[in-house]
Amino acid sequence: MKNECNIIRDILPLYAEDMVSEDTRTFVESHLAVCESCSEKLNEIKKTAEFIADTDVAPLKKLKRKLRMKKVQTILFTAALVCSVILSVVSVLTAPQYIPYSDGLFHITERTDGTVILTFDESVTGYTFTEGDAETSGGIEICYIEAWNTAWDLHFIKRGEQSIVFSADKPIAVYYSQNNGEDDVFIYGTNPNPNGGMRTLPRLVLGQYLILAIFAAVICSVLLFVFRRNENVKVWLERILLAPISYILAHICTKGLLIKTFAMPRDFLIIILVGIFVYCVLLLGMNLLRSKKDVYKTTL
Repeated sequence: MKNECNIIRDILPLYAEDMVSEDTRTFVESHLAVCESCSEKLNEIKKTAEFIADTDVAPLKKLKRKLRMKKVQTILFTAALVCSVILSVVSVLTAPQYIPYSDGLFHITERTDGTVILTFDESVTGYTFTEGDAETSGGIEICYIEAWNTAWDLHFIKRGEQSIVFSADKPIAVYYSQNNGEDDVFIYGTNPNPNGGMRTLPRLVLGQYLILAIFAAVICSVLLFVFRRNENVKVWLERILLAPISYILAHICTKGLLIKTFAMPRDFLIIILVGIFVYCVLLLGMNLLRSKKDVYKTTL
């Protein structure tokens, strides 16, 4: 009987995994029916197998989730970095380079129907024509023209001659805005200010936003130092600090150290868009760095 128990116990691991033939199964089951010791041994084998399965699978699933999350964060980090670089380059290439007034910059043609055509030289790739209020100018409608080109247009796109058509059937004064600190040039109509020039000044509001972002970054840095031992507060302060830092970096990437602008809506919108991508880059990079540190600490 003892020899039979030894044989059965050698087979029990295979029997528990259902890896024996039908004849062997019958032999084992007939022995287990009369041998309480071997039955207890079988129960121990099954419990051990269940315990090993539970402890092995859970860490693997957790590790798999971490690896998947890290992979997703790496992809998003790369995408945000590429988008921020592309948008910064595009903003620089499409930035208006205002053209100062010169005699051959454009020519004016008057039609018999009362319309006027102003045709620019081929160096001009973009322009604006802004109409003013006649009531505040002695009944004369003040209009302003701005002309520019961009690095993108000059190197990649040939737009041809640009023309403006406007009506001269009422008193009108057309000025050319140079956007370089010099007086605007009167080019057509009735000059309401024959003894004095008008000047288009740049807006400096981008400098105010930049100073505000620097101030916010300093405040967040001070708070981060004060709450450096509180992990929950520290994490949120780090995320908030990245916002003004992202704006500062976006301003530098798109405008350099310049704060004056003649195209405020365009420049501010581009800075905000680049800042959003830069924020994503910094946030994802911080998360990846933190997860890398956690893995390093775990391995020690």
